[in-house]
Amino acid sequence: MDSRDRISSELGGFFSQGHTEGTITTGTFAYDEDTLRSLVTDWLALTDHYRESVRNATSMIRVEGPGRDIASESHAAVANSSGESYVAYLQQNLSYCAEQAQQFQNALDDYVGVEHRNVTEINKSGPRAGI
Repeated sequence: MDSRDRISSELGGFFSQGHTEGTITTGTFAYDEDTLRSLVTDWLALTDHYRESVRNATSMIRVEGPGRDIASESHAAVANSSGESYVAYLQQNLSYCAEQAQQFQNALDDYVGVEHRNVTEINKSGPRAGI
């Protein structure tokens, strides 16, 4: 039996009805204080890595062609455009990681009964200060 036959066999009638059905469950998550602190730290570390990647990628938007001819200028323009897209992607992920860190910080603050702290302010004191 080749791999396609095996996969087909394992999936059985999964797709035969023209639609899929799922079961909705009401699961819950429970985190303790140490886990919440660890998650904040991990998301802040990812934020730091993306911030460093943004700094490193800025050279990708400053490409100059080797000459003044149209080919050199066109290639530089395309490279810069690609670099701008990549930096935008990195910045979007940086923002997402910072938002996740903030959400876990809020949950931690709720858990320990203190006012919400802004992780961007915490992060200004150092990557892991205050956590």
